[in-house]
Amino acid sequence: MEPTSGIDAKPLTPELIQMVQNLPSSLLVIVDWFEKQGHSVWIVGGAIRNALLEIPIVEYDLATTMVPDKMKTYPEMIPTGEKFGTITFRSEGDFYEITTLRTEKGYGDGRRPDEVEWGLSLSVDLSRRDLSMNSMALDVNKAVYYDPYGGFEDLQRKRICAVGEPKSRLSEDALRILRTYRFMDQGDAGVWKPEHGLANALRSTRSMLSKIAVERVWAELKRILIGKNASIILQQMADDGILRQIFNFDWMLDDYRISSLDLLEGDDVLDRLVILFRGTPITTCEDAARTLKLSNLEKKTLIFRHLCLGHIPELLDSSLRIHRHVLGDWAEQHLRIEALFAPLNQGGHSKEDIQERISRNEALVTSRTSKSLATGEWIMSQTHVQQGPKLGALKNWLHREQIARNLTDLDQIETLLCTLSWHEDEFTHWPKLQFP
Repeated sequence: MEPTSGIDAKPLTPELIQMVQNLPSSLLVIVDWFEKQGHSVWIVGGAIRNALLEIPIVEYDLATTMVPDKMKTYPEMIPTGEKFGTITFRSEGDFYEITTLRTEKGYGDGRRPDEVEWGLSLSVDLSRRDLSMNSMALDVNKAVYYDPYGGFEDLQRKRICAVGEPKSRLSEDALRILRTYRFMDQGDAGVWKPEHGLANALRSTRSMLSKIAVERVWAELKRILIGKNASIILQQMADDGILRQIFNFDWMLDDYRISSLDLLEGDDVLDRLVILFRGTPITTCEDAARTLKLSNLEKKTLIFRHLCLGHIPELLDSSLRIHRHVLGDWAEQHLRIEALFAPLNQGGHSKEDIQERISRNEALVTSRTSKSLATGEWIMSQTHVQQGPKLGALKNWLHREQIARNLTDLDQIETLLCTLSWHEDEFTHWPKLQFP
């Protein structure tokens, strides 16, 4: 059977012609290899979508009539997803994922197909895909493309449509729910809305997100969080109950935390996540870290940043130095985040207060030496304080003063030590090198 039977071949649009003319030579080598083997191969999915939208192509995925066992005869291949028909080809240092045409029977668990069979029909393969904009295929050698679900027209009309019946399509793999929200964010082209049936299906299938591996959910959510229109998309997800399904926490309509995301500089996802949970109990933030299965470092960073929110250093060089030391590279970003929420402080620090600290911080002179100059051994030799909690408290106090006063050598520390009331037995109240 001809693999393209039942679908019309369309001449390439000017955008697709330009795409073909600029294909990497490494990809053309692979296309030629399949042709010599007597098998069809097509560029599918995101590359075509991006080309039609005239935005940069991130990667090229291909579909073929060749089964995985035969694809493994390619000189440089990696069987990355052989069970599901995907083999990675290496060509001139570039990598391409190539998948055998498939038919799938049922998605009993809402995560993966019950059974995967290799197919011979491009039409059937495209019918399995999630959105019309992702269900196009391009034949390089024949200079035609296939668009059985009107993906090009949907792109022109800036609408997001499912392939087939929306609820059924989302139920096959609940991760498609989050993918749909991600595709709503079209960057500089703004936010595209899903058609009515798909919008309803997103809400009615949200409970199925609990069946998806957390790692897959977090991977999609990260991409949504750093999107150009993240605040609009996340507010829609909140309104649709998607965020509650993931985090078991409700955000308000027109939530200021969410609307602040588009004003935030940088693309650190933990910054964006901590802003979402600003003003919540620390336990809520801890629950989010567990829900997303963040690494220990990510969890520690998220919790620390959450604790910092709502606090700013005093307008003193010493306080600013401590703030910079404790927060490290995140110190300036912390102040910028505080500036975003200054209008909500209700009599607390203002945006002008924070900007004054940012300006003063930029001109602040600090030593490159941040490590404690006074070792435990040195302190014991100077004070005869023995190892134990008191020695640790004194070492921390000296380190704090070293940072605050910008001390640079041990002689200065020795002079400082003579002025501190370290002889007393009670040491739990001694100043600590910490923020807040």
